[in-house]
Amino acid sequence: MIKKYSATFVIALLFILGFEPFNLYLLPILGLCLLFFITLNESPKKAASLFFSFGFFLFGIGLYWLYISISVVSGGPFWLSIFLISLLALSMAIYYALTGFLIVFSYKKYNSKVITLLFFAPSIWVVMEWFRGFLFSGFPWFTLGYSQTSTWLTGWAPIGGVYLLSFITALSSSLLLLIFLNIKPYRYLGIIFSIYLCSLFLESIEWTESKGDTLNVSLVQGGIVQEKKWLRSEFNNTLNLYKKSLMVSDSMDLVIWPEVAIPTLSGRVKPYLEELNEIMLSKKIQLLIIGINTLDEERNVYNSLLTMGADNMIYNKRHLVPFGEYFPVPDFIKDWLQEMKLPNNDITKGDFIQRMPKLNDIFIATSICFEDIFASEQLIFQPEANVLVNITNNAWFGESIASEQHFQMSRMRAIETGRFLLRTSNTGITAIVKPDGTIQEQLDPYEFSILQGSFQPMQGLTPYIKFGNYLIVILVIFMMSLGYYLVLSLKKKETNG
Repeated sequence: MIKKYSATFVIALLFILGFEPFNLYLLPILGLCLLFFITLNESPKKAASLFFSFGFFLFGIGLYWLYISISVVSGGPFWLSIFLISLLALSMAIYYALTGFLIVFSYKKYNSKVITLLFFAPSIWVVMEWFRGFLFSGFPWFTLGYSQTSTWLTGWAPIGGVYLLSFITALSSSLLLLIFLNIKPYRYLGIIFSIYLCSLFLESIEWTESKGDTLNVSLVQGGIVQEKKWLRSEFNNTLNLYKKSLMVSDSMDLVIWPEVAIPTLSGRVKPYLEELNEIMLSKKIQLLIIGINTLDEERNVYNSLLTMGADNMIYNKRHLVPFGEYFPVPDFIKDWLQEMKLPNNDITKGDFIQRMPKLNDIFIATSICFEDIFASEQLIFQPEANVLVNITNNAWFGESIASEQHFQMSRMRAIETGRFLLRTSNTGITAIVKPDGTIQEQLDPYEFSILQGSFQPMQGLTPYIKFGNYLIVILVIFMMSLGYYLVLSLKKKETNG
């Protein structure tokens, strides 16, 4: 049994290598195939413990960069970062334990590897990923479908989103295992071939079309490390840095600054904002998007996106980071955090329904930081939105793989909606992403730079925009119902025989 727990460690590494920045996308398919193989003949409880072990290793290793945020940037003690990473890994591992239990339970109950692997295992896997994506605020990191963002399987994403991609990927693992077990290998090899042939066809479909003329955009990457971002001694330097970036953005339709580009409340820099407005007029810049904190009349602080020029409005972040932007803990723990000089103040959550910024007749779907990893929440802006904009600040995670992991998920939103994605980060990845998820232009991270490029506003509906996650829910119910029906049919034949 020790060998099998050691195998879960290896499988977790295979999964991590399947995501950015490594992008060895076949490894998660092989890893899941191996996970099914080592657990299928165990008892449901033992399978649950092995899946739990896999989940703990996956998140415990894959989220190592939280140590940078907690201990290096925030100055928290080493033991606190290890404790919080372990707590998160344990929480996520519970989902995998339940997944393993249900998959093996179905096998023990129905006694059919074929039915379990084809109908139940991929469905149960996706259901648990779906729950993990929204329960208790949700944390869809390492959702299996994201590992295929740069492959031909992405043709399924505009139909059923990242969870349909997860289903197809998990089904591929099941088919590989059946081939390895020599259970009608040519039949299941043919199914794999059909799936991937269909994927190539779907990838060629353009679900959306262009709207109007191509627009020019300037994406500004601040390159300010988190340790310096909030220092008073750096404040004027930050203001001047971004002001200069605006002065070299002549005749731009759109200029975008990253999350909390200006590290203060908007009400405290009104003269500066007025100066920016004058520069925009002189440089013929139509719309400026600024990441900045705002304060309402009731003294609530928001992580906001402010627009100036062709449209003047404020978008407040809707999906906040637990233990980063708000702290769901008793007051005595907040007092302790304050004594330790750790982050402890709550940001206020923005309204779920907010209007979109508008550039002439072009609507802009906005998201701040990790909001864009929650696919269904972004559909509130569709199909009216013509382009996606994400502003983020990955400086919390230093020069780690967190930025690449986050960017991979951001790209999936472009694929699902058939829209260009304009993404600017303080120290992470700043890029223009095409509707098929490919990168049109990208800046080198961790340094001040400006990306001046163009994008095409898009219009139209993908099936995912129209139906959201309903299609994958229907598919999962259908597959499990069909599997149950086939089991009953087999039992009936055995009885009559």
